[in-house]
Amino acid sequence: MNTTPKISVIVPIYKVEKFLKRCLRSIQEQTFTDFEVLIINDGSPDRSPEIAEEFCKTDDRFAVFHKENGGLSDARNYGIERARGEFISFIDSDDHVHKDFLKEMYEACIKQGADMSYCKYMYSYFNTGIKLPRPSKAKTGVMDRDDALNNLIRDTMFQSYAWNKLYRTSLFMDNNIRYPYMYFEDIATTARLLYRSNKLAITSKHLYFYEKRFGSIVGTMNAEKISDYWRSILSERNFFQNIGEYDRYKLSILKMAKRAHAINIYSIIRQHVLNFDFRKMKYNLDTNKDIYRYIISDEYVAVDDIPEVPYKIVQPGRKYKIRKEKKYKI
Repeated sequence: MNTTPKISVIVPIYKVEKFLKRCLRSIQEQTFTDFEVLIINDGSPDRSPEIAEEFCKTDDRFAVFHKENGGLSDARNYGIERARGEFISFIDSDDHVHKDFLKEMYEACIKQGADMSYCKYMYSYFNTGIKLPRPSKAKTGVMDRDDALNNLIRDTMFQSYAWNKLYRTSLFMDNNIRYPYMYFEDIATTARLLYRSNKLAITSKHLYFYEKRFGSIVGTMNAEKISDYWRSILSERNFFQNIGEYDRYKLSILKMAKRAHAINIYSIIRQHVLNFDFRKMKYNLDTNKDIYRYIISDEYVAVDDIPEVPYKIVQPGRKYKIRKEKKYKI
């Protein structure tokens, strides 16, 4: 194997034995061959590590790293520290990719001289084999950083997912960017990576297949995930405010916050209905509004690290004591 591969593919694994062979096989069969695969076993208790070891025996581009369970962010960061490639790609272990995924993504970066590339993706359903394209207006070509960032922040043409992109490794290393330990860590991270990029190369081909299954973060929203969703958006604002660029992206952040407010209203009501517990639904809805106001307020003061949201959504169906908090006014 080339000692300096062009691409380092990072694949965290945890309880994915049902999907892992398909994922690793789709990487092994890539038409672009100059890559290494860093499989990060995040303390998976099932047969996933054994399946990964089997691929390593037959293909020296694959390597498994075993570590204690630390979550998805910790696994990705573990892989970043060990990546040797010029570019990094993240592939979730329950997903899979088109045979030309790495080829198209790499060539898009090289052709356009871009630090990042993006492709469209499809929803995949394992049990039926059905694949459905996720609608997107993105067109093959190149987009300057500011236009791409505004679309990314608003979650319109592009999304912040870590996995349907290719990143120049120096974006992580030179800017000390890593994934924070929270849900929706990619929202808190991808905007920072794109800001440090020169531009974004785009391919309109659907090259990534995202597995739709029960148990995904979005599909199992609870109080902790709702709070982290808000925190990830606040992290975007905090970053741009710290570097003196908030005014440039303010409108996009405000629009995303407004959208998140509406999404979280639905998620909160749904949690109370599912748990058949309506004792603090009004409290949670009011708290959701307080967080929204806090994030969009001109009084917000940026902090050095990933910020905390001062108001907490409480989980229905549990015994809890609500602490009275001072409301944030604008």
